[in-house]
Amino acid sequence: MKYFVAVYQKLRNIYTSQSSMENDLPMICPSLRVYENEELELLKPQSLLNDEQKKALSIIKKQNVAYELNSVPISSNFWDLNPNNSLFDIYRDILDKSNLKNIEENLDKILENKSALLYDAKNNDTKEFKAYKKYLTNHETAVDKITAHLEIFDSLDTDEEKKNWNDQLLNLNNIKELAFSEWKVKGFKDLIEKELEKINKTSEADLYVAMAQNAKNTFTAAEKTDVISNSSIHDINFIPYDFMENESGWNSMRIEKSELDNLHAEAKNANENLPSEILTIDYDESVILAVELEYSFVHLKRNWFNKNFMMSNLFQWNEAKKISDGQTISNDFKLPAFPKTMMLIKNLKIILDPSITNDTVNNPNQLIYFGPLIMKQQLFVNKNNNQKFLKAVTNVRTIKSDQLNTLSRKTDNPENAKISTMEFAAKPVLETVTEVPKMNPNTAASNKINMSAFGGIRNLRPITPTPNIATPVQPVAPVKPVTPIVATPIRVPGIFVPIRVPIQVQPTSAMLQFRVFDKINNDPIYKCAISIKGTNNNRIFEIETNEIGMISQMIPMGDYSIELRVDDYAVLQQNFSVVNVNPLNLDYKLQREEVKFKSYFLIGMICERMPKVPVN
Repeated sequence: MKYFVAVYQKLRNIYTSQSSMENDLPMICPSLRVYENEELELLKPQSLLNDEQKKALSIIKKQNVAYELNSVPISSNFWDLNPNNSLFDIYRDILDKSNLKNIEENLDKILENKSALLYDAKNNDTKEFKAYKKYLTNHETAVDKITAHLEIFDSLDTDEEKKNWNDQLLNLNNIKELAFSEWKVKGFKDLIEKELEKINKTSEADLYVAMAQNAKNTFTAAEKTDVISNSSIHDINFIPYDFMENESGWNSMRIEKSELDNLHAEAKNANENLPSEILTIDYDESVILAVELEYSFVHLKRNWFNKNFMMSNLFQWNEAKKISDGQTISNDFKLPAFPKTMMLIKNLKIILDPSITNDTVNNPNQLIYFGPLIMKQQLFVNKNNNQKFLKAVTNVRTIKSDQLNTLSRKTDNPENAKISTMEFAAKPVLETVTEVPKMNPNTAASNKINMSAFGGIRNLRPITPTPNIATPVQPVAPVKPVTPIVATPIRVPGIFVPIRVPIQVQPTSAMLQFRVFDKINNDPIYKCAISIKGTNNNRIFEIETNEIGMISQMIPMGDYSIELRVDDYAVLQQNFSVVNVNPLNLDYKLQREEVKFKSYFLIGMICERMPKVPVN
């Protein structure tokens, strides 16, 4: 978690140095939140969607994502998904319960009383109002003459012309002063303007009612289109609007190890909007040399949301739960802040120490973490500089799968993972623990993995199974007892976190070679993402093909589903089984299709703190 916090701190520093406003609150997102291109694209207004199929799909799918990105924070220390505290519901409640009706009634009473100073019984101007208009016109005419006179100065050539011009200016100023005096005395200036100020206050109330009613009508209209035309209440205008189509708004960044350490120390010392639970997670990340990524700050604009009417002195709120005190971010207030800007990253690479081997990474009995992010079980090598690195799992279906959810609950606490393997050296063979069957999606509490520091996922203690001491075999001829074979759990500190399942003594896995080709010309497909999930076990594997379209992986015996994804090809989903330990070759051919697969990790949210509401 240490270097994940460092990356967040770097982005926070960049944002606050460039475009931060006084009420901006950068907050870390401690859970794993990843969005694919097609999910965020559905949130665009329908006028920006050219694909009719996407318009139809977005009616249902967009609601879930919209609720996530409209979650109102309840703590100043972090932002995370909270569907029970959605901006939709809060804003609707404010519109319904703010006191508009009484204001409208009072406004009607004010408008019924016409000013007797301005209009007579026949609705004609009074003599005072006529005089006001007359002398106001005289004063404005005098000012206009001075303005016109000033404009001709540059065209004067001789000193005589300039002297005459100056004399005329003095005369015009005298006329203006006289006109102002007559306006003040004969035109009843102070009396009329006091009455106009009173009327303007009435107009302010009128404008407020119009603004508040417009906000309510806009929101109501957006809700009414929920099923028919895809609910504009769930629309979000992204700025930059094209961040998903191209590199607009994206910046590349590499953070070296020394800077990562300094950034984490800065976050720890400043302790600004960061939960102490996260800052205290300080496990060994010495194998990480640097972090490379692309980042973007994407602003969220909602056409149906208007906070301005709440800022008026005429806004009335009589509910027990106040809207905001302008300072505190907690559940004690109805709308203390709202999400405003996403901190997104993509193309994350974790640069590793050169001593890390493929066997360390490609281990089916561990998960690899970078903060809440899950990394692929594959060691990549940059051919230009021979640097070894990891990539993040970006397939949302894998991240939300029951299999990964189950495995994440089996991972050791990183602190326990530091225990020396010598601790287990003298122990007998452990009884094999059968893996937990796949969870039923209908009974799962959530289809998301909570990798939050508050989720307790990585605070589980390793289970010590009851040992069974191997009994000597009793053959016909006496032989020496069989010496028990020690099955030593993998104990690697830091980002490589073991799964609490004892390793089988006998071979139970087969080496599978996956080969991926173009269906038309049989060309090998490079960087094809392969997602493998057990259908009768909880194993998952996330790997990619090399330059010749191949990748090998040890897979335990069992039944599996496989999904292959790469840009410009249609997704291919199939099943396969590993029935014995013999090597197996699996070939797949992909059909060309115009499609792009992009995923974005949300590691922080900039929220806007609401001012005090009501203001008085």
